[in-house]
This record gives sequence, C-alpha cells and structure tokens, in this order.
Amino acid sequence: MNILKQELRMGRKTLIIWCLSLVGVLSLFMLLYPSIASQLEDFQKVFESFPIEFQQAFGVADLELASILSFYQFALMYVLLAGAIQAMNMGVSVISAEVREKTGDFLFVKPVSRNRVVSMKILAVLIQILITNAVVFTASLIMVTLLSTDSYDVELFTLFTLSLLFIQIFFASLGLFVSVFLRRIRTVLPISMGVVFIFYIIHLLNETLKDEKLGLISPFDYFNLSEISKNMNYDSLNLLLWFVLVGVFIFLTFKLFARKDLPSI
Repeated sequence: MNILKQELRMGRKTLIIWCLSLVGVLSLFMLLYPSIASQLEDFQKVFESFPIEFQQAFGVADLELASILSFYQFALMYVLLAGAIQAMNMGVSVISAEVREKTGDFLFVKPVSRNRVVSMKILAVLIQILITNAVVFTASLIMVTLLSTDSYDVELFTLFTLSLLFIQIFFASLGLFVSVFLRRIRTVLPISMGVVFIFYIIHLLNETLKDEKLGLISPFDYFNLSEISKNMNYDSLNLLLWFVLVGVFIFLTFKLFARKDLPSI
C-alpha cells in the first residue's frame, strides 16, 4: 500500500497537468461550435470541398454540424489521441523509472515480492486513468449540455466518451510491456509519442482504405467513433480483441519483470 501511495503522490502533478490539457483541448474545439452552428451552410461547404480521402482520414466525411454529438465526435478524436499519449507515458515510466533512477535495489530489499510491486504500480496507473476519465467525462457532459440547443442521445454520448477509458487502458498496458521488454529506457516521452502516432497513422490509413485486417492493428479502430455512431454499440470482435491484448500485455509484464535485472546504485 505504501508503494501505491508513493506512486500516486509522485504522479499527481503530472496527472493534474494532463487532465487540464485534455479538458483544454476539448474546450478549444467545443467552444467553436456556437460560431459554426450559426453559419452551418458555409462551414459545411468548406468541409465538403476537401478531397474525400482527407475527409475520411480526419473523420469529417459524415460530420453533421447541426448535431452537437457529431461535432463532439470530431473534437473527441483529438482528446483520444492526447489521452493515448498520456496513458502510454504512464505505462512506460512507472516501471522503467526503477531502471533509469537505479532505485531497484532499494525497493527490493523491502519485504515485498516483485509481483506485488508490479501490482501496486499497475493499480496506481489504473487509478490515474480513472481520475482522468472522470474529469473528462464531467467536463464533456457540462460542455455538451450547455452548448446543445436540442436534446441529445445520452447513451451515444456515453459510448463516445468511454472510448477514452478503453484506449487509455490499452496503451497503458502496452506501455507496461514495453517498459519491461526493453533493457533500458533513457527518455519516456519519445517512445510514448512514437508508438501512439504509429497506431494513429495506421488508423488514418484504414479510414481511407477500409481494410478489415488493417483495422485489427490499431486500437483507435477498435473504438472507431464513426462506427459507434452508426451501430450505437461497440464492435464485439474488437472488444474481445481488446480484452485479449490487454490481458497478454499485463501477463507478459509480470512474467518479464520477475526475471528482469535491475541496476543497483
């Protein structure tokens, strides 16, 4: 429990910054909605003038500016991208810090097993992800409610917003695996951003190519907001694949960390 408290204490400033950043990104887009809604035809023509490949890649092909949830779907995509970087960053840094800062020997002289150390660190990451999602969900609900002139589908709004939770858990678990798989990680952010952007580029390609196999690679396609809007639910196959991959990443994290050599001071 002391490990959990220490991890949460160490990460609280970063967590606050990320929460404010995600809400800021969402606010930046959503506060444009009243101006756009007052000039619907002009803005709709601007979006339709883009090449169809561009529209598909950036999620504006089916954008209905008259609908608050359609515009929220467009804005949320960028929150998902930033949230994925946050989660990947937490996953990579929470364990690799013991290697970078050479604190492993201090930690393991304590009467605590390696599995318990990993469990507490994973729990700390999960708690921070839940806090992040609670903040984003609350801020999103307030903004959509205040900016909407008509009633909107709360269930669809919830499905959209909960996509952040699933995507963050995926990238956090992937980050944990990467942190124990690589022998030494000097800097965390370049790795986190690199991995997330590779998956995002694959998602953009799939938006254009519509390749089912390509769609199984990127977690952004598992929770494709356009598909969620059409089906009013998550895809069962993608959800199953998400569970399997997260489970595999967590299992390998425990397995590899139990045999990992940590440098001493």
